[in-house]
Amino acid sequence: MTEVVSSILGPLLQKLASPAVEDFQLVWSVKDDREKLKSTLEMIQKVLADAEQKQTKEEAVRLWLFKLKDFCYDAEDVLDEFESRALWWRARYSTFKRKVCYLSSWLSNFSFQFKMADKMKELGKRLDRINEEKIKFNLLSDVHKMPIVPQGETHSFVPTSKVIGRNVEKKKIIELLMGSNDGNVGKIGVIPIIGMGGSGKTTLAKLVYNDDEVKKHFDCLVWLSMPVEFQVTTIIIDIIKSLGHKEEYDKLDRLRNCLRSMVENKRCLFVMDDAWEVREDAWRELTESLEGVFEGSKVIVTSRNKSVASIMGTVPPLKLANLSKEDSLTLFVKCAFDQGQEKNHLDLMLIGEEIVSKCKGNPLAVTTLGCSLHSRNNRKEWEYVRDNKMWRLKTNILPSLRISYDLMPSYLKQCFAYCSIFPRKYEFANIELIHLWISNGFIQSSGNNQELQEKGRQYLEELRSRSFFNVVWEAYPLLSIGMHDLIYELAISVAQPESSNIRAWTQDISWRTRYISFPNPSGAPKDEVSGCLSKLSRVRTIVCWGLGSSDSEEFFLETCISQFKHLRVLWLQDSSFHLLPRSIGRLKHLRYLSLNGNSNIKKLPKSVCELYNLHTLILGGCNELEELPTSIKHMISLRFLWVTTKQQHFLKSGIGCLTSLWWLGIAECKNLEALFDDIQSLTSLRTLLIVDCPKLTSLPQGIKNLKALEDLVILDCESLRLPESESNEPRSMSRLQTFRFQGLPGLISLPGWLEGSASTLEMIRITYCPKLSALPEWLQNCSSLRTLEIESCPELSSLPDGIRLIRTLTKLRISGCEKLSSCGEDSEEHSGEDSEDDNR
Repeated sequence: MTEVVSSILGPLLQKLASPAVEDFQLVWSVKDDREKLKSTLEMIQKVLADAEQKQTKEEAVRLWLFKLKDFCYDAEDVLDEFESRALWWRARYSTFKRKVCYLSSWLSNFSFQFKMADKMKELGKRLDRINEEKIKFNLLSDVHKMPIVPQGETHSFVPTSKVIGRNVEKKKIIELLMGSNDGNVGKIGVIPIIGMGGSGKTTLAKLVYNDDEVKKHFDCLVWLSMPVEFQVTTIIIDIIKSLGHKEEYDKLDRLRNCLRSMVENKRCLFVMDDAWEVREDAWRELTESLEGVFEGSKVIVTSRNKSVASIMGTVPPLKLANLSKEDSLTLFVKCAFDQGQEKNHLDLMLIGEEIVSKCKGNPLAVTTLGCSLHSRNNRKEWEYVRDNKMWRLKTNILPSLRISYDLMPSYLKQCFAYCSIFPRKYEFANIELIHLWISNGFIQSSGNNQELQEKGRQYLEELRSRSFFNVVWEAYPLLSIGMHDLIYELAISVAQPESSNIRAWTQDISWRTRYISFPNPSGAPKDEVSGCLSKLSRVRTIVCWGLGSSDSEEFFLETCISQFKHLRVLWLQDSSFHLLPRSIGRLKHLRYLSLNGNSNIKKLPKSVCELYNLHTLILGGCNELEELPTSIKHMISLRFLWVTTKQQHFLKSGIGCLTSLWWLGIAECKNLEALFDDIQSLTSLRTLLIVDCPKLTSLPQGIKNLKALEDLVILDCESLRLPESESNEPRSMSRLQTFRFQGLPGLISLPGWLEGSASTLEMIRITYCPKLSALPEWLQNCSSLRTLEIESCPELSSLPDGIRLIRTLTKLRISGCEKLSSCGEDSEEHSGEDSEDDNR
């Protein structure tokens, strides 16, 4: 990731000018050192574009960029100490009496400034040496003298369906699904789709899976993204979850019995996407678990591996060839131009034909390059792609993907490469990924916290528009996104040496590694774990799955906390340890802490509330967590909180004091009967999710005073009673854009305080609310409404008369509302040209 120095240097200059640094520069010449650093960095910044291009040919320039990048990281760590100190001061000052803390705080600050003055002077000397080295490289400061700068304007284009040239294959598969020619091997016929990476296997399978004729033919359809290892237990769990089963079993025989009962006498279609390998005994075990399905049930399996087809297939595999030259060009044009615009750029089209021929018919290669060149009308940029030396290099990475990466702006390169530390096939939640980027300082803004979030959203959309991410599923406001395997391999290749995905504790690791994922240390000798960790000192992100309470696992966690002082992200999903070490409070730079899915942890140490820099705290799925710490109110930087606890009530002056909070998720709190009465104090809150809280009976009155709220989601709260409409209800919730109510048996009508959002609401979804009998008349005044979906509300008898006259409405969907005389049962109605199907 040497070429993304510019994306780090810019934020560093911002930090040098921050109020936190200014507040602590009164003595020891900190001010002079800061100004000198800023001036030198600004001079270096002017020649970065030239250096980043020359590094590919000149090893000395590449090494110089490494030194500069190391300096930027280390300097950022020092400057962050100023910010951490400022936050510490704010928290302490609000806690203790002024007279008591004045003297000790003054002495403490004096000592702090003395220490920081030394660090700033050392940074200055180091930067001087780096600056002197650059002179011998004759770097240009005017980027306009470059023959081409392979970075363009960002755009918001997100590619639509790009299915070209697969109609014959689709028809053939559907015929096999509908027919009975399954090779007479058991009850389940298996149709393998085999092809090289990027050939469109998954796209073709989705085409078939979503076909109306196929949906009518089968009683149930299940899509499975296959794990890298073919584990029967994991696959069965995924199937029963897809079929709507919520109860968890820990033994295989109970899982198999559950699966059999769910598929018995049903004609089923299972799509097993991207199977890497399979053993005959494992496949036999899985098919035995599916005994009882109706004759004609089928499996579609996609794979690169021919052996998968030979083990699983009951018919000859469909070998997916690359696209023809004509289809490749059609796909490229669809990605690179807006409709009809190619006619205005015939000179570019000629270059485009040459580019397409180099892609050799691989749909992924054609798509990424087409999307990367979308809206770029500069001939030199197209020629840069056509003539790129990458086409001639022999590597494991498709040349088109590497070129597409090179065309990215540097800030996107950094965000993309970071994803390599997560496992192959990992599905990110949009909000999770954005906060990981923010916590690592990849997203910078001179504005407020919300602007950071918006920029993160733009970055994500930009990567989607370039086909580097694909949407797996959507349940607004959450979006699940994944990477194609070839894209993932590209991320690994460009992320080194700063990012490492460790497979074994004896693996060689660069001391420059800052973002790293570790294997579970359970069973690993302590000396191996210690030896691996001792090679590292500058780690900013740690990712580790399933961390338990064994001696080696406890040693690993304690060592990470004590050794990596500049840690920004500690990501411990699906862990099972009982105690988080008290030493966690020493990680004063920590921005992101995830304990998601830890079903054993009962308490958090008080020291966690000393993490004044923490932006994101994820405690979802912590079903045994007895309560949140009483001092959580001191976590003054917290923006994102997702929590599961056993509490009946949240304490007043707890969550309500987190005035920086803009996302709050409360989920699976089985004992929760009430929220907190000071909810109106959350003046920055944009998103509120309340999910699966069966004993929650009411919402606090202050919820209607959340003036910044944009998204409200309440799902599966069976005891919740929302107040009915009141004519004199205050209209203070004036920024709400979406609300989604699902599984609310007590909902009879919409609460009156929603009326204040009539002019801002864009999306409304109401599902499985059996007592909802009427919608308010003010709904027809929703002048910005684009989507209205109502499902399984059997008592709903009418819609407001003017609802179909809303000009902005592009999607109206009504189903399962038997009494709705104007639409009828299971009707679906769309208006406008932008309506779209989804899986929400």
